[in-house]
Amino acid sequence: MGTFSTKLQVGNPAGGDMREVEALVDTGASHSMFPASLLDRLRIDRRSQIDGTLADGSEVSYWTGWALIGIEGEEGTCRVIFGPEGDESSVIGATTLQMLLFKVDPVREVLEPTTRVRL
Repeated sequence: MGTFSTKLQVGNPAGGDMREVEALVDTGASHSMFPASLLDRLRIDRRSQIDGTLADGSEVSYWTGWALIGIEGEEGTCRVIFGPEGDESSVIGATTLQMLLFKVDPVREVLEPTTRVRL
Protein backbone atom coordinates (compact mmCIF):
# COMPACT_ATOMS: atom_id res chain seq x y z
CA MET A 1 0.00 0.00 0.00
CA GLY A 2 1.22 3.53 -0.74
CA THR A 3 1.62 6.15 1.91
CA PHE A 4 0.00 9.56 2.23
CA SER A 5 -0.27 12.36 4.75
CA THR A 6 -3.21 13.88 6.58
CA LYS A 7 -3.73 16.86 8.84
CA LEU A 8 -4.66 16.27 12.46
CA GLN A 9 -4.56 18.02 15.81
CA VAL A 10 -2.50 17.03 18.85
CA GLY A 11 -3.00 18.34 22.36
CA ASN A 12 -2.67 17.63 26.05
CA PRO A 13 -5.68 15.70 27.42
CA ALA A 14 -5.48 17.91 30.54
CA GLY A 15 -6.27 20.97 28.41
CA GLY A 16 -4.59 23.72 26.46
CA ASP A 17 -4.07 24.45 22.82
CA MET A 18 -4.26 21.86 20.09
CA ARG A 19 -1.53 22.00 17.43
CA GLU A 20 -2.19 21.10 13.82
CA VAL A 21 0.36 18.77 12.26
CA GLU A 22 0.80 16.92 9.00
CA ALA A 23 1.26 13.22 9.72
CA LEU A 24 2.16 10.25 7.56
CA VAL A 25 -0.59 7.62 7.63
CA ASP A 26 1.14 4.30 8.34
CA THR A 27 -1.12 1.33 9.03
CA GLY A 28 2.02 -0.79 9.42
CA ALA A 29 2.88 1.19 12.55
CA SER A 30 1.01 0.16 15.67
CA HIS A 31 1.23 3.50 17.52
CA SER A 32 1.43 7.13 16.52
CA MET A 33 4.68 9.03 16.91
CA PHE A 34 5.24 12.78 17.12
CA PRO A 35 8.36 14.89 17.55
CA ALA A 36 9.46 14.86 21.18
CA SER A 37 9.89 18.64 20.97
CA LEU A 38 6.19 19.07 20.06
CA LEU A 39 4.95 16.75 22.81
CA ASP A 40 7.20 18.50 25.33
CA ARG A 41 5.85 21.94 24.26
CA LEU A 42 2.32 20.58 24.79
CA ARG A 43 3.42 19.44 28.28
CA ILE A 44 2.54 15.82 27.62
CA ASP A 45 4.04 13.70 30.38
CA ARG A 46 6.48 10.93 29.57
CA ARG A 47 4.85 7.97 31.27
CA SER A 48 6.70 4.81 30.33
CA GLN A 49 9.18 3.41 27.87
CA ILE A 50 8.45 0.79 25.25
CA ASP A 51 10.82 -1.30 23.20
CA GLY A 52 10.24 -1.94 19.53
CA THR A 53 11.69 -3.06 16.26
CA LEU A 54 12.04 -0.72 13.29
CA ALA A 55 11.41 -1.79 9.70
CA ASP A 56 15.17 -2.28 9.20
CA GLY A 57 15.26 -4.71 12.14
CA SER A 58 17.04 -2.42 14.60
CA GLU A 59 15.87 -2.42 18.22
CA VAL A 60 14.83 0.89 19.83
CA SER A 61 13.39 2.18 23.09
CA TYR A 62 11.13 5.26 23.20
CA TRP A 63 9.16 7.17 25.80
CA THR A 64 5.37 7.14 25.53
CA GLY A 65 2.63 9.34 26.89
CA TRP A 66 -1.05 10.12 26.35
CA ALA A 67 -2.18 12.80 23.91
CA LEU A 68 -5.51 14.11 22.69
CA ILE A 69 -5.70 13.42 18.95
CA GLY A 70 -8.27 15.04 16.66
CA ILE A 71 -8.98 13.95 13.10
CA GLU A 72 -11.83 15.44 11.06
CA GLY A 73 -13.88 16.36 14.13
CA GLU A 74 -13.31 13.08 16.01
CA GLU A 75 -11.18 13.23 19.16
CA GLY A 76 -9.75 10.69 21.54
CA THR A 77 -6.95 10.18 24.03
CA CYS A 78 -4.34 7.83 22.60
CA ARG A 79 -0.93 6.53 23.59
CA VAL A 80 1.75 8.28 21.55
CA ILE A 81 5.48 7.80 21.12
CA PHE A 82 7.99 10.59 21.67
CA GLY A 83 10.01 10.55 18.45
CA PRO A 84 13.80 10.39 18.43
CA GLU A 85 15.72 13.64 18.93
CA GLY A 86 16.10 15.57 15.70
CA ASP A 87 13.26 13.75 13.92
CA GLU A 88 10.48 16.24 13.25
CA SER A 89 8.19 13.82 11.38
CA SER A 90 4.80 12.69 12.63
CA VAL A 91 3.22 9.28 12.00
CA ILE A 92 -0.36 8.23 12.66
CA GLY A 93 -0.53 4.48 13.36
CA ALA A 94 -3.19 1.80 13.19
CA THR A 95 -4.11 1.87 16.89
CA THR A 96 -4.98 5.57 16.78
CA LEU A 97 -6.99 5.13 13.58
CA GLN A 98 -8.91 2.24 15.11
CA MET A 99 -9.61 4.12 18.35
CA LEU A 100 -10.99 7.10 16.43
CA LEU A 101 -12.95 4.82 14.04
CA PHE A 102 -11.23 5.66 10.77
CA LYS A 103 -10.40 3.37 7.89
CA VAL A 104 -7.86 4.02 5.15
CA ASP A 105 -8.86 4.38 1.50
CA PRO A 106 -5.49 3.74 -0.19
CA VAL A 107 -6.78 4.48 -3.69
CA ARG A 108 -8.08 7.97 -2.91
CA GLU A 109 -5.45 8.43 -0.17
CA VAL A 110 -7.91 9.61 2.46
CA LEU A 111 -9.16 8.59 5.88
CA GLU A 112 -12.83 7.70 6.07
CA PRO A 113 -14.99 7.56 9.21
CA THR A 114 -16.44 4.13 9.87
CA THR A 115 -18.83 2.52 12.30
CA ARG A 116 -17.85 -0.98 11.23
CA VAL A 117 -15.22 -2.65 13.40
CA ARG A 118 -13.80 -6.14 13.84
CA LEU A 119 -15.17 -7.67 17.02
